[in-house]
Amino acid sequence: MGTRASVALCAIRAIVGLAFIFHAMMKLPAGAASWMGPHGFAPSWLQGVVTFAELFGGAALILGILTPLVAAVLSIDMIVAIVKFHLPAGGHFVGGRAAFEVPLVYLVVLLSLLVAGPGAYSLDAVLFKRR
Repeated sequence: MGTRASVALCAIRAIVGLAFIFHAMMKLPAGAASWMGPHGFAPSWLQGVVTFAELFGGAALILGILTPLVAAVLSIDMIVAIVKFHLPAGGHFVGGRAAFEVPLVYLVVLLSLLVAGPGAYSLDAVLFKRR
């Protein structure tokens, strides 16, 4: 993989990872088990798992460690968000509270990282270098 592509993948990982960290941090003040409210479709323990996955998954993306695993887990998170929250709330592709444009963009980026890998500027490249 060329230098330009590796720099681009590093930048993408950093921005998307930071976004997931901020999403997780927004859920923490009220407690991971209460951010969906009493009408949430997921049990409180699963809400905690999602918060953990977003927080530590975001950090792992930034570092480029275990990228395929993290991209797969966060992809599932985005699919569930689209299918269980955005679409039932009348979500449109763009515009409005339940628009699914943003989680869909995250999903496409995560799937792209799953296919392309983390790039040369990642801990994965350092630790799991082919010999």
